[in-house]
Amino acid sequence: MGMFIAIGVLSLIFGLLFIVAPSILKNLNELTNRMAVNIEEKAFTYRFGVGISMVIASLLFFFVAYYIKIKG
Repeated sequence: MGMFIAIGVLSLIFGLLFIVAPSILKNLNELTNRMAVNIEEKAFTYRFGVGISMVIASLLFFFVAYYIKIKG
């Protein structure tokens, strides 16, 4: 259950960043480009769709964690 909450929080944070503050994500992208990970430019092109999808995914993860807590 804790894993679902953690994934939900991360998804919510990144989803909101895609919608509200894409410049922060671009700075993180530049930082990660120096490492081994590369964030796709298409994600920034379709940032509203990606952001809304991530917020919806986070709500789904929160619901699954809540459901497991209630039923389990």
